[in-house]
Amino acid sequence: MAQSAEYPDLAMVVPNAYGTGRDGKSVMYAVVHYTAGAERNTSAEDGAAYDARRTDGVSTHYFHDSNSTVQCVYTQNRANAAFHKGNRLGIQHELCGTVQTRAQWLDPASDGTLWRAAKQIARDCVKYGLPVRRLTTSQVRAAWYSWPNGPKGICGHVDVTNAYPEDGGTHTDPGAEFPWDVLLERVAYYVNGDDEMDVAHAALLRAMGEDWAPNEAEYLAAGGVQATWDAMEAAGMVGGNGRINKDGANVKKLVEDMAALTSKVDDLAADVAELATGGVTHEALVAALTDPAVIAAMTQAATAGAEAAEDS
Repeated sequence: MAQSAEYPDLAMVVPNAYGTGRDGKSVMYAVVHYTAGAERNTSAEDGAAYDARRTDGVSTHYFHDSNSTVQCVYTQNRANAAFHKGNRLGIQHELCGTVQTRAQWLDPASDGTLWRAAKQIARDCVKYGLPVRRLTTSQVRAAWYSWPNGPKGICGHVDVTNAYPEDGGTHTDPGAEFPWDVLLERVAYYVNGDDEMDVAHAALLRAMGEDWAPNEAEYLAAGGVQATWDAMEAAGMVGGNGRINKDGANVKKLVEDMAALTSKVDDLAADVAELATGGVTHEALVAALTDPAVIAAMTQAATAGAEAAEDS
């Protein structure tokens, strides 16, 4: 399989039909479609191979499945996926899947596809200066009729259909329950240059719940997410597909405990430093820590903590 000259990390499969150039127009938006097909790990490759042999004139710029993106048409050229106006202004992204619920779009079969699509949409947004926002139907229409000064952004095939009824389109993908908020957050994530730890970070945040995220900049800067992820893999809490296993319900407590332990260690270090500056000698500190009364108190506290943990 050939490689793309535009994005060399992507495979390239040229379709049977596409348009050279954009008939004097330029890119104004990225268009999200679904293939109305299977969600296999090879669906992107299968879709590209089909477009290379189909004879109805249909094509796309990209196919995305859960583990790969295949480019088919260079973005300076027109792919035939959204009728007259949508083809000339849009970069077409086919997500391998079909109409489904929000929960299904975020399940293991589709979540990786969303990440793949988000990454490539972000690259095109940067290349063409597209803001990370979903365009309304009226904005998509204005993109054509106010070109080149019309709105730019991201839209669905349904938005193109509704914006240009004169073109005769009928498609309503990617569907009413497509998680636009999730996709746009991920596109913004990549546009902002956060290209590392995408799956790991996302899995952790999902495990914590949508309202939770690490709030210590030092935790992230110090590789806290990676360390937690490595620990989860070692404990068998994460599968080879990057998904949280059944024990993942304990991840929030694990990370909170790690953060609490780190905080206590920091506090202890600060206390030791304060003691040292206050003139407490090493010998005096050792004597205090080895005092039988102190040891008894520490043992009692540890036992109480263990019993509380067993009851939780």
